[in-house]
Amino acid sequence: MEVVQRGVKQELTLFSYYFYPLVLTLFLKKLYNLLVGKGDEGLLLTVKSIEPELILACQVGPSFKTNPDLEISLQQILETSVQSFGFWRATFVLVREGKAPVWWHAENKLIPKDKLKKGHWITLQHNLNRLDDVADNMLLEPLNPTAYTTLPVILQVDNPVGTMEVGIFNTDPNTAEYMLIKALSLGRHMADIIQESLFGLGKNHKFRNVAAWMEMISTISSTLDIRQVLHVVAQLTADLFLARSCILMLDENDHTLIPAVAVGSYDNKLKEKFKALKNYPPFKAITMAIRTQRPIVVTPDNIKDYVPASIVEDFNYNWMVFAPMIKNNKIIGVLQVDRPYGPVGFDAEAAETIFSVARATAIAIENARLVEVLGQKEQLLHQLVNKIITAQEDERKRLASDLHDGIIQSMIAIWYRLQRVSAAADKIPEEWRKEVSGLTRLFGEQIQEIRRILYDLRPIILDNYGLVPAIRSFVEKIQEQHDFIIELTMHGADVRFPPQIEITLFRILQEALTNVIKHSEATLVKVVFSTNDKEIIMSITDNGQGLDKAALNQSQAQVGLGLASIQERALLLNGTCIIDSQSGEGTRVEVSIPLLNRQGPEANE
Repeated sequence: MEVVQRGVKQELTLFSYYFYPLVLTLFLKKLYNLLVGKGDEGLLLTVKSIEPELILACQVGPSFKTNPDLEISLQQILETSVQSFGFWRATFVLVREGKAPVWWHAENKLIPKDKLKKGHWITLQHNLNRLDDVADNMLLEPLNPTAYTTLPVILQVDNPVGTMEVGIFNTDPNTAEYMLIKALSLGRHMADIIQESLFGLGKNHKFRNVAAWMEMISTISSTLDIRQVLHVVAQLTADLFLARSCILMLDENDHTLIPAVAVGSYDNKLKEKFKALKNYPPFKAITMAIRTQRPIVVTPDNIKDYVPASIVEDFNYNWMVFAPMIKNNKIIGVLQVDRPYGPVGFDAEAAETIFSVARATAIAIENARLVEVLGQKEQLLHQLVNKIITAQEDERKRLASDLHDGIIQSMIAIWYRLQRVSAAADKIPEEWRKEVSGLTRLFGEQIQEIRRILYDLRPIILDNYGLVPAIRSFVEKIQEQHDFIIELTMHGADVRFPPQIEITLFRILQEALTNVIKHSEATLVKVVFSTNDKEIIMSITDNGQGLDKAALNQSQAQVGLGLASIQERALLLNGTCIIDSQSGEGTRVEVSIPLLNRQGPEANE
């Protein structure tokens, strides 16, 4: 019993170390708001609009017994949740088979009770009183929480898996998902305290590892929210090693640091310093972890060689582990674990465990990104289909308008003039010749108009002579109609290609030059077309206003359907499309299409 109490007291010390600075800061902030005149009325309006309620339920065996230290710890965690994490009400219940449940409850004391909605915990109490057998029953799910998840908890050596349910109520879905991330940290800490009360601190440490890994697997398999994955992993790692933990992602473009999440004894001042690491170049410990793809262990003896002195001083670093997050031999970030206190660092086993966590996290992030990309592709596909349908209808409308307002009207005029010519048989030959000459000219203009319409629908020269002549003809036509120069460079033999490749590349050129005309304000465009036995490469480069980096990093749907259409057309032929642009420095679109079976002129005979 002494071991159990000592373990719980140490856990309480760690809890105080992690959370009390944050509690004090938020309490002073709320006190300041009241003193400067926000008053009870403004506070009540805020509460009335959003009242997130947290309920945690854990099923334990009938032999489980609480003790005063455990009860104090659990109560303090609940009070932290309402003071520091933004919950207006928090409840935790231990449900023991065959015995009455044990409850802990906390409410924000600044909120009058008559202003709060009736708590879902009252409904839970009523349900538990009526439930004869709680084993294997979900307690919170029937209450329809706005956000819900479960955590694994070690309860017995012979039956190690228990379940802690976490539910968020009385708020909107987006807020609930955000609050669930915070609640998972509290739930994980509660689970650790319950486990320590059973096993004792330092004993059966393997069970803590198993619990951490089970929660890791549960988190990775149950969510595709990258933010939630990172937060839970960092909190898990911090709890497992009684340390601080943070995750630094790497920018794909310039490979600078992107601070993602930090947990442990990071007060508000430290969090601001952590955020200030954005765009900071990776220091030596991180570059070595990236280069070796192995965890780097830092001690007080070598820390000056691995971490800049200013960062060591800012964060009070002492013992550290940097574990690269690797997926398909690509480093996407670094999981950092450190202890700014105590004489004990991290041994080889701890470093390997942290490395395993980092690799599992990388897999989870990559899976979430793939699903996100798939969703963007699906959305883009819907937009492209809508664009095709709209373009088809617009083309029909334009064609009908061209025929009605242009060719049909001219044909009617010619018909009337022919009627007059036929009726005026007594005209002198010179007048006949003048009338026929005018009709001939008018017929010639309409023939050219019909050719223009047919060319816009599908260039006859493309079907009769091939892609290269069609490109030359189209470029000449664009130069005649618009006030900018096009430099055309052709490399390779003038041969025929498969029809699908020819029409696709021609449409890509049309789309690219249309974008130049509409958006770029360019004065010079360079079109380069080259081919060999393996592929066709076509690039269109302009000196226009270009796109900024932020626009290019957005999804294809946000950049614009013109560029997205070019990319999708290239992908349909197993090709690639590179779009390179900088604000004020123009845009380059390069498309590469593989040639599997080149067709020569004889293939079309």
